[in-house]
Amino acid sequence: MSKKFEQALALHCSPALCGIKASNLISLSIGDFDIEKEVEDLNKKYGPKVNFRILRRLDDKYLLLIYRTKILENKIFEPETLDFLVREGYPEIKDLNLLLKYLEMRINNNLEFPHEIGIFLGYDLSDTYHFIRKDKKCLHTGYWKVYSNVTMKQEIFNKYTRCRNCVMKLINRGYSI
Repeated sequence: MSKKFEQALALHCSPALCGIKASNLISLSIGDFDIEKEVEDLNKKYGPKVNFRILRRLDDKYLLLIYRTKILENKIFEPETLDFLVREGYPEIKDLNLLLKYLEMRINNNLEFPHEIGIFLGYDLSDTYHFIRKDKKCLHTGYWKVYSNVTMKQEIFNKYTRCRNCVMKLINRGYSI
């Protein structure tokens, strides 16, 4: 894995890589790395526990989802969360791979970005709902827009930041992801 690619993953995806978040999303420029080869190698090395999935290739960018399979399944398949996704047009299935394919299709075929992606990124269901509906005032912005339980979510954001900082220190000292 190239050092530059590893540093980008550490900076933007540490919480998912370390297992304290369901997933992270990163946008990467084509030409900076051989992204398809890097993703193939990472999936061979870490899958199926940790997966790397290209959601979109557009112009000079790749949109890459890094996710912990079990954590994401637990989040997505909560009855309330799955019901929300069904109301947003997703099929009523308990198959993470098919739901991710549907998300990928929506990202690539819609003019408007599918904001329900927050669910796939492990964001709070209520916050994702209110962000999409625009029916409540945002109380705080961190890793996502917060509409309730600000103190609890600030603690989560702080945990993600500490994780990122720790992983970046290790990478800068020569360790590998």
